[in-house]
Amino acid sequence: MFSEQFSAPAIEEDHEEKIRLATAAVLLDTAYADQTFSLAEEKNVVEYLRKNFSLSEESALQLVETAGELRNHTIDHWNLTHMIRKAASLEERIEMVKAMWRISYADGNLHQYEEYLVRKMADLLGLEHHVMIEAKLAVRKEHLS
Repeated sequence: MFSEQFSAPAIEEDHEEKIRLATAAVLLDTAYADQTFSLAEEKNVVEYLRKNFSLSEESALQLVETAGELRNHTIDHWNLTHMIRKAASLEERIEMVKAMWRISYADGNLHQYEEYLVRKMADLLGLEHHVMIEAKLAVRKEHLS
């Protein structure tokens, strides 16, 4: 019974769930950086989670709710981003930062704290400054199109 409880698939599944929750919490914190959480921001968060973790709409919404509970208690950016950094490839981390920029621009107004937080998260995710800027410019170009 003990060995079944701690089998490799169970541990891996738990680790994946922690990565999904950490990602959702970081994205949610980005969305709340300007003290509001608009429907457009929620749509961006849910879409990113659905796409990157192959989740249903319902599962993604539940993940956002759970991340919201985590965020209400405490949010430790270093621990969350460290976990993501170890688990995600460079390309995945760049896409996550692009998602943060999309969330920040979703309401049509880039608040100074949103910008600060995305820069901080990109640094914690191990992205060089120029990579973070390239991600920002790519998302701004999307919004202008």
